[in-house]
Amino acid sequence: MTKPSVVISGGGPSGLLTAILLNNIGVESTVIEKSIKADQWNSRSYTIVLGERGCAALEKAGLLGLAKETGTVKALPKKTSGIGFTRPSLVSFLEEAAIECPNITIERGAGAVSFREVDNDIKVTMEDGKTVSATHVLGADGKWSQVRQSFSSLSNQATVQTVPSFGVSMNAITIDGFKRDGTFVISPSKECMFYIIVSPRESEEAGFSLSMVCYDETLVRYPWLEPPTKSSRGWEDEYSAMPAGLKSSKSLAENLELLFQEELPAFYKVLDNNAFQSARVNRRVTWVKYTPGDEGEVTYATKHGRAALIGDAAHAMTPSMGEGCNCALESASRLVESVRLVMEKRGESVCSIESLSEGFLMYGSSRPKEVMPIQEQSAMRNHLTKDSSESKKSTRAQ
Repeated sequence: MTKPSVVISGGGPSGLLTAILLNNIGVESTVIEKSIKADQWNSRSYTIVLGERGCAALEKAGLLGLAKETGTVKALPKKTSGIGFTRPSLVSFLEEAAIECPNITIERGAGAVSFREVDNDIKVTMEDGKTVSATHVLGADGKWSQVRQSFSSLSNQATVQTVPSFGVSMNAITIDGFKRDGTFVISPSKECMFYIIVSPRESEEAGFSLSMVCYDETLVRYPWLEPPTKSSRGWEDEYSAMPAGLKSSKSLAENLELLFQEELPAFYKVLDNNAFQSARVNRRVTWVKYTPGDEGEVTYATKHGRAALIGDAAHAMTPSMGEGCNCALESASRLVESVRLVMEKRGESVCSIESLSEGFLMYGSSRPKEVMPIQEQSAMRNHLTKDSSESKKSTRAQ
């Protein structure tokens, strides 16, 4: 029997966790990641709080205890405690665990540009011209997934939706009086039409990340916050944008400082003023919406179960509920659990190609029903008024 093998495109949290879970059932995988080395904190980074979904997925991989030691246990309003990471620190944590697994190979420095089925294998063409073969491929390569684009049955289901909301990202080394065991929400008067989320970063020296959540209606009062519109359709520039054009002579930092002085005077007094110099205006928030394809239902897997999508490649969502990474990790767990159930049904102690395909298909048809309602609910929270929800835009996710 030919052993199954999986190429996982994308070395983020969901791709790495899937590789670890596949390793635990004896399936070999190769994780392909474009970046040469693991991310460091930069203007694209953000903080993550792993809640019930994310923690349950880590527990399936036997990593929850170590995650609690590595991350920061946080108190969440109206929820049980979560574990705080920055995205770079979560990737590093999972990559360190993956390196110890005998069935995982991690290849950095060249991304994949195409995927196609050839003689019952998936041929992966890399940016450097190299080709890699596997029996299966998994797209964990984000909102603008190259895996999704390579299979029309997947790409034809997906459109990228734009909502009338955007964010301003800042970093503060110190905020006097703020503890590091929780995430804080700061709201000015309703007329301002924005609020701020404050989350501790990975260490005391790194400080806090600040996310100022704004809406299109916010621009009526603060037009100088207008986010950029031109995008290269890649995740790299979504979190590092500058304003489309300041509508005053003052810089972004100066305008923000005046805004905080006027609308949030108490918070301004305890905030490290260098935070304003780090400000970046992000593009309007987008998410991936799926509609039924030729089979009459949404699926995250191709017809014969040789390719599947997880994480943002399958169900990118707005950040308003903080469930994007949690659902991505949960999808990794759901996919491998589907494979395990098929193996159990077939009485297999060693996974076959057929069982892996059937597991991909089971996951592909069942997972959208679980996660699409979360996407819709999250997207609605990015609409300040009912009227604004009617003006949302969508583009085919090519």
